[in-house]
Amino acid sequence: MMKKAIIALAISGMAMSAQAGALLNEGFENVADLAGKGWVLNNASTPPGVTSGWAQGSPTVFPALSGASNSFASANYLNAAAGGDLNNWLITPEFSTGINGATVSFWLRADAFADTSDQLAFGFSNGSSALSDFTLASPITVGTDGWVRYVASIGGGNGNARFALQYTGAADFANYVGVDSLQVSEVPEPSTMLSLFAGAMGLALVRRRKRG
Repeated sequence: MMKKAIIALAISGMAMSAQAGALLNEGFENVADLAGKGWVLNNASTPPGVTSGWAQGSPTVFPALSGASNSFASANYLNAAAGGDLNNWLITPEFSTGINGATVSFWLRADAFADTSDQLAFGFSNGSSALSDFTLASPITVGTDGWVRYVASIGGGNGNARFALQYTGAADFANYVGVDSLQVSEVPEPSTMLSLFAGAMGLALVRRRKRG
């Protein structure tokens, strides 16, 4: 089991970030090309359903967060057969956690349908893509009222990691879920974080003066 802490929270709307450089930016413009970019898509649902796994988003269900209306990754209850269990994984390429760690931000949305809800779990491995090597937080129920931003963090130490999203739950009670705008970013040095905080405080003071 990994010894690095996992922290996850949901943020609705815009959020100020004290992150340094982006290690990965994925807008899911072409889900079919993800494997060629180092992503791992593994639908281990049992028994298998009629849909193979993660697919290009459907704007007839709901539009993407940004960009082309279909530019998000989607999964649905047909990933497993009727009466089966969903176990559909979307795994990032390997990235370095650096000295101070890394954060992953992403947006989720589900489609509302009577008596259904969509469950996702997410977490990290030490760079392996083997499903058994991931430490996942408890599954969350994805909201149906617009896109919601989530952030997950992993500690540093100059190691490597991968981040995974697992579509899970009973297929009979699931419906349709989307993932958009996933970014992996380095956590900056403490001095950089202090500078960013000071800059934000200065901006707040300027705004206060303008209002006065």
